[in-house]
Amino acid sequence: MPEHHQILGHISIGVRSIAQGKSFYTAVLAPLGLHLVYESPPGHSVATLGYGPDTSHEVVNIFEYGDAASPPGRGSHVAFNAPSREAVEEFHTAGVESGGASNGLPGLRENYGPTYFAAFLVDPDGWRLEAVCKL
Repeated sequence: MPEHHQILGHISIGVRSIAQGKSFYTAVLAPLGLHLVYESPPGHSVATLGYGPDTSHEVVNIFEYGDAASPPGRGSHVAFNAPSREAVEEFHTAGVESGGASNGLPGLRENYGPTYFAAFLVDPDGWRLEAVCKL
């Protein structure tokens, strides 16, 4: 196994509306270096979006499930590594401006470590998200 083998392949998130999901996730993932790299064609059985740094490294998938979409319960969230503290701040601003709710303003969380700078959001469907920079 390579020294820095990437363990996590991708994360799948179910949303009620693919249009709202696209608007929200395109905005919040851009500061983290993740961009829309896949969009299912019209008429596909499940509308799907894929985000990653490039087409070979898709790491977040968004699936439209209408009213059947449901986030995991309390105690669960998805944390994204951010390249800078500025990116954490941009993630938070973009999320609030795109229909999400703040669940913790950008700032140091010294109880997690002396350089743990994070922000927390809840997406329009209730998924809890975090962006963190440990630099």
